[in-house]
Amino acid sequence: MYTRLVEQTILSLLETPEILILYGPRRVGKTTLLQKFHHLLASEHPTASYSLDDPTAQAIFTPPSTARLARIFSEIGFHTEQRNFLLLDEVQGFPRIDLLLKLIFDHFPYVKVLATSSSSLLLLQHLTDSLAGRKYFIELLPLTLSEYTGLFVEDFFSFPEHITQQGQLTETLLSFATYGSYPEILSRPAIMEKQSKVRDILDSTLYKDIFLLENLKSPQVLVKLTALLAYQIGNLVNLNELATQLGISRNTVDQYISVLEKYFIVFRLRPLSRNPRKEISTKHKVYFWDLGVRNAVINRFFLFETRDDKGALFENLVIAALLKRNLYARRPFNAYFWHAYRGAEIDLVLEHTQNQNIYAFQITTRGKASFSRAFDSYQPVQKYVVGLENAYRFCW
Repeated sequence: MYTRLVEQTILSLLETPEILILYGPRRVGKTTLLQKFHHLLASEHPTASYSLDDPTAQAIFTPPSTARLARIFSEIGFHTEQRNFLLLDEVQGFPRIDLLLKLIFDHFPYVKVLATSSSSLLLLQHLTDSLAGRKYFIELLPLTLSEYTGLFVEDFFSFPEHITQQGQLTETLLSFATYGSYPEILSRPAIMEKQSKVRDILDSTLYKDIFLLENLKSPQVLVKLTALLAYQIGNLVNLNELATQLGISRNTVDQYISVLEKYFIVFRLRPLSRNPRKEISTKHKVYFWDLGVRNAVINRFFLFETRDDKGALFENLVIAALLKRNLYARRPFNAYFWHAYRGAEIDLVLEHTQNQNIYAFQITTRGKASFSRAFDSYQPVQKYVVGLENAYRFCW
């Protein structure tokens, strides 16, 4: 069982009153982590777990009411004079989850709720409105390099070295670039089994969640759009061109990309621009959170060294790793790319949210990269060239 970075965040919040909602894509390890916390908490506190995509569990809490909850908590041995833990898995499966969580928080302060959700941000936004001041959202994504290897990193954003294992860490990263880093993929030694599992993860996300829950007018168009985006990682995305290729409106393309973002398939990187006359200020870039899923979309699982798209894959790999850790660190940075109309660009720019310090990253498989003098107006405090030999330092 892997030790996840968010475990320390959860531990630090166990004594707070807020409901903790762990959310992310399916099969990323949320249920496993919830079970781990059940074993940890049950040794010292009354603890109960339910999976709310199970009709039997749904029936226990339906309909939600204070009287019903009081009876349930009494029956499972919760005590009003001490802290009790209620662990709820897959809460998107419960029709009135907002009411259920609100009643528990408002009327049963001795019950601390840890919940997981694989559903879209639509659910989370709904909970944001109904549970204002009552919840704390925590993202969980596919494994990072440090989670997989078990190597402890005290300060990720100092980009520490691990010289003695550099070769092995680089090899692991390049495997991530082909098959991704979902826990069940990494546990499979056979290549064909890895490919089969990552396709299954993609199908369960696209078909089980998106198609069932989003009520899309043209589900097959979403599949085609995902493939087009898979071929365009690292490039500026032109919504009008995509709309023409797919035969739909520009607004629909934008909405469908938003759907893919909600289910943690892709994320958009915004442009940094203080001079729209000289710098791109409107177009975005789109990357995949997991490259195994990206490669499954286009059914290309070639080894990294042989690929014609390895530059784009490597850029995606590093940027996704940095932004994943940014999420886990509670977003200390705003993330951008920078692109001048004359062609100069910076692959990734991180801006500290407290002191506005700028950090610039050029990501290359060729070993050398330059920084445009035009970017000096932003006064970056540090410039990094990320290559194959040192990429592990930025992907912990």
